[in-house]
Amino acid sequence: MKNGLIASALALSVTAAQAQTPQTADWVTLHFSADLNKNIDVAWQRMGGNELCGIAKYLDIKGCEVVSGTGELGSLRNIIVATSPAPIVENIVSRSKYSYTYAQPFTPIFYHGTMSVVALTTTTSRLEYTLIWNQTAVGDAAAQAASRASRQQRFQAAVDNMAAAANAP
Repeated sequence: MKNGLIASALALSVTAAQAQTPQTADWVTLHFSADLNKNIDVAWQRMGGNELCGIAKYLDIKGCEVVSGTGELGSLRNIIVATSPAPIVENIVSRSKYSYTYAQPFTPIFYHGTMSVVALTTTTSRLEYTLIWNQTAVGDAAAQAASRASRQQRFQAAVDNMAAAANAP
């Protein structure tokens, strides 16, 4: 009986491993940062870091809706963009007091983003935003370059807007 259970478990794990067929990956990472003249607590609060859809006011999107959770690990949000008929599902895959990482599990590019604020001194901090995705599914070299440039422009503007909110008097 015990050997039968072990054999069954092994067969299931082999099947699961086969379902995760490797694909060619060409990972792209973009880093953005802005120095903030506020302490970490004030900066995080002003940027809406504790709000699951706080980022929506800084990105050029139609909207954001909380599907489940309040920002903790496993929370889900839908990002509504003009270029897609369906919302983009994002789930929170990592969380700390001053950071969160989200993933878009249903996109072919396996997109992730991390927003964080780090303390520099007792009165200053730095916003850091990192994106990573597999650009293989985006298309040819020209399409990939256009995708990178679009994200670079869009998220730099978002970081600049978040920094302005944090730094406001």
